[in-house]
Amino acid sequence: MIAAMTTLSSLTSTILIALFSGIASAQSKGPSADLAEQSISSDQSIAVKAQDQLRLTGPQGLELLQQLFAKEIMQHRRGMPADARWKRIGAALDRVARQYDDYSSGLYWYTDLEKAKAAAHASGRPILSLRLLGRLDEDLSCANSRFFRTTLYPDAEISGLLKDQFILHWESVRPAPRITIDFGDGRKLERTITGNSIHYILDADGKVMDVLPGLYSADVFTTELKLTLNAAKEIPRNGNGSYVQHMRATHVRLLNAWAADLAEIKWRPMSGPPDLFPIEQDLEKLTDDPTWQQIASMHTSTVAFDGRVRELMARKFPDARTAAPLAVSKSAVEIPMLRAFPTLTNSIALDTVRNNYMLRTRILAYLSGGEMQSLSLRQINDWVYTVVFLTPKDDPWLGLAPQNVFAALDGNGLTR
Repeated sequence: MIAAMTTLSSLTSTILIALFSGIASAQSKGPSADLAEQSISSDQSIAVKAQDQLRLTGPQGLELLQQLFAKEIMQHRRGMPADARWKRIGAALDRVARQYDDYSSGLYWYTDLEKAKAAAHASGRPILSLRLLGRLDEDLSCANSRFFRTTLYPDAEISGLLKDQFILHWESVRPAPRITIDFGDGRKLERTITGNSIHYILDADGKVMDVLPGLYSADVFTTELKLTLNAAKEIPRNGNGSYVQHMRATHVRLLNAWAADLAEIKWRPMSGPPDLFPIEQDLEKLTDDPTWQQIASMHTSTVAFDGRVRELMARKFPDARTAAPLAVSKSAVEIPMLRAFPTLTNSIALDTVRNNYMLRTRILAYLSGGEMQSLSLRQINDWVYTVVFLTPKDDPWLGLAPQNVFAALDGNGLTR
């Protein structure tokens, strides 16, 4: 009897070992090509189920889709019309990556910060954590995040930097307000209004190292990320684990750059003695809207759009005729874009200097204060949206329905 039980126990152990070995082997192989094929099934229920399974495998699931459909992705980047098959491929990429138009950037985003932190610990990389209104995987997220997806993330240098050096994460602060204008003849104009976004650079424990509020040019976005990466590598080596010194140094650097730009415009020195640095409040008083425009004009040369960005932008124009054959002349696609470039370039240059000089320095000054070191990321973000972006969470109307405005509508035009 004892011998029989021993034999049974041994057999059970052998079965369990084989079972767990099989599971481990399957996990090590990653998701299967069959699952990737199912993710673009014309049967929506099958496709969504497969996409969700690929999502659970992490970046591996997205990499498999990118490998399996590399030819279609490249063709679409070069202007191939979006047929039914491509729409299914694009939907699979977006759902697994959690980013709209992900074919253009190839980035994988975590939406659970704890999972992002675990991945950061495992990889030794910092986290780039985006906060936005709306969702990054929907077309109509807030304006800033749409420009991130169009003018920043597809940029070849930025895409490579984010993929190789960071763990990516996003979280929605609240839905993005939408406005639709119906012209009554079949034409509709739909946009999102108000709202703002911010990138936090976090260490693997979720501690804030730096911030990039709002929209930046690709050149400045890349430069600032690289500077923070360098600081992140130095700080653990120094053993103090604090990012205050980096924040304060960045704060001074940006204020000096702001003062230097003002000095060039106003033809007089704007900085004090060498042992002092410019005061943000003084700089703000000297920088009215026309002056911001002048500063921005000094930096338009740094605003550029690489080939991937231009290709994605072309698809966003209603006159680009993206559904037409590839034989359509290049000018039919490029002319609408070329007309828009000067306005877009000026807008990005203006956003870059204002966000970098004014908003970022304000946030860094707040974060580098000694009493702020114990704040959680959520508390920091609430302060940013309330004080800096002026969209406090306790205002359900995001400043769009001031109480002292009479609209001559029932309920003043508000529906609760």
